[in-house]
Amino acid sequence: MPKWQPFPALFAGLVVGLLLLITSQFLISMSYLHSINERGQSANKLRVALLLEGPTYDQGWNSSALESLNELQKRYGFSLEVANNLKPDQITATAAKYASNDYDLILGHGVIFSDPFTQVARFYPNTRFVSFNGEAPFPNQTTIRYDMKPTGYLVGFLAAKMTKSGKVGYVYVDKPPELAQIEGFRDGVKKVSPRTRVVVGKVPDFNDIATAVRVTREMIAAGVDVIYTTGDSFNLDVITEAQRSKVYSIGYIADQRYIAPDYVLASMMQDVRQCYRIIMEQYTRGSLPSGKVMYGLAEGVNKFSPFGPMVPQKIREEIDRELKLVLESPVSHGG
Repeated sequence: MPKWQPFPALFAGLVVGLLLLITSQFLISMSYLHSINERGQSANKLRVALLLEGPTYDQGWNSSALESLNELQKRYGFSLEVANNLKPDQITATAAKYASNDYDLILGHGVIFSDPFTQVARFYPNTRFVSFNGEAPFPNQTTIRYDMKPTGYLVGFLAAKMTKSGKVGYVYVDKPPELAQIEGFRDGVKKVSPRTRVVVGKVPDFNDIATAVRVTREMIAAGVDVIYTTGDSFNLDVITEAQRSKVYSIGYIADQRYIAPDYVLASMMQDVRQCYRIIMEQYTRGSLPSGKVMYGLAEGVNKFSPFGPMVPQKIREEIDRELKLVLESPVSHGG
């Protein structure tokens, strides 16, 4: 029987131990490099905050913003923080908190965020603040405005084409941003027929359903047979009231033909997703303008839903021609 040789065995043990040590060090090094890479990617990742006045589940204005950002997050890979149900006196502090934590882009989904953003923006020049329908005096601010006058023009054109009584109605919230669309609506009606009468019903608040229903009934009693309603919150009730009297209506913001398929001619939609697509695309390219920016028909932010079956093909073609004329116009319509 051969004798046990200690040196070859010891040598083999040393080799195995050395290989284990090298492997261990390699794995530790790789883990360390991965950690550094992770931290580096996190540090370079675009950081976005979305501020909402209301809840994220309202199935309307606020939820559409969150859904839009969630969709865009998959494409651009940014991190997203959401602050919702913010009271007016909380907005300035909330915006400052995100800016002081080096957020790159802070989005305020509404006009209520514009003034607080102005208070904060000057102190955080490396953060971009975006809001809607307000002012934006600093270079790191942008306020988005919907170009509603040409939109109103097309709706007025449709209403005047579809009326048989020669009377069309417009139910709206009595706020300054709505005035451009009313002016456009009157122009569209006049283009079709100067003799067609426009009856305007003012509602003091977006949630004042009772007043909206009352003015709708008054319009119908006065002979109006086509009603455009731009209240969002009360559109369901206005359209339902019009349907009861077999009166046509035109919806707003979303495709609202489902409410009364036989009586909703179409809806003038505001595509919030498209709005945020443009904002993110321009921001990531470094081309998002400062100050006031208009989005409208040309950008696909405002657009008609599919028409109801009661709208003749001839009228659809006429509206398409009017849309092309509006898009070719170099005039800034205002919003």
